[in-house]
Amino acid sequence: MTVSEITPEQEKSGVPETLGFHRTVDRRLVHRASVAEVFVTGMERTGDFTFRSAAQLPLSHAYFNDHTGTPAVHDPLLLLEICRQASIYGAHAQLDIPLQTTFMVNDWSITLRHADALLVGPKPGELILGEVMTPTYDRRNRITALRFDITLHFGDQPVGEAHIRVSSAPTAQYASLRYMQRGSTPPMTSAFRSPGHRRDAGPPAGVGRGNPANVVLSETAFDARQGTLTAVLAPDYGNSGLFDHDYDHIPAMVLMEAARQSALLLTTHSAAGGAAQGPGAITAFEASFSRFAELDAPVRVVAAFEARQEAPHRISVAFEQSDTTVAAIRTEVRPPAPAG
Repeated sequence: MTVSEITPEQEKSGVPETLGFHRTVDRRLVHRASVAEVFVTGMERTGDFTFRSAAQLPLSHAYFNDHTGTPAVHDPLLLLEICRQASIYGAHAQLDIPLQTTFMVNDWSITLRHADALLVGPKPGELILGEVMTPTYDRRNRITALRFDITLHFGDQPVGEAHIRVSSAPTAQYASLRYMQRGSTPPMTSAFRSPGHRRDAGPPAGVGRGNPANVVLSETAFDARQGTLTAVLAPDYGNSGLFDHDYDHIPAMVLMEAARQSALLLTTHSAAGGAAQGPGAITAFEASFSRFAELDAPVRVVAAFEARQEAPHRISVAFEQSDTTVAAIRTEVRPPAPAG
């Protein structure tokens, strides 16, 4: 939005200039390589450990807007990504945490409500976030962890809450940690983007997608008796919506997408004997990450119902690698409409 496009109504909105929607923040301060993947557009400090952020939600994005459900709603994982970006930006800008710092997600969650407010309209969505930071310090008064508690608003309408808890370390220290854990230098995602890299992902329609590049699961199988789904993680490492830059592990957001897809597949398959009208909709995520998901070993995905007597269904998704659980994600899914 340029200054000439601001209407009198918007001038009276009460949103200060520092929370404007006219430009994105420095991509480096949200740990992004591409400006196109930056959604935070402003910030103002409201206290020693509190701030508000503004973000613009795109109308056209190869990953976040590739959903076949109607009416179109803003992707909950886009809102979580905006929470991540705003939190990292706040940590750098408000607490002066050095740019050469790696943040490792320990756990995060997001719960959304007021579906009407989340509908995609004719103009980009404008989101305001209120954040409270709780830092943890070591004996040398260095920040080693942060918790962010976040409220989300579209205009005056509250639409959800989120929390993010991260550990932090200087990037050089992070590299040493990764080597010590593995006993070797981890490969990078660039090594898996070669034309010869094998990927047998499932059809996109089953997970409400149009682009096959946005499917992250392969070898899906259902167990009707136990009410479970198993799959193998198989992302497209050339998908810039999921891999904006080179990683030495599977990033948390890719695991979130896998949890979403497995939960939608399980719900769709279980509804009316698999005869439902497409996938349902996710209304909440809660995730914990106990280990890095390595790139050079298979990751097995197991989804199971926790409860499905009432809507939304609750589904737990476990990620297993080398006989160890590396992440656990719970979702709430509004089931799809029955075929008729």
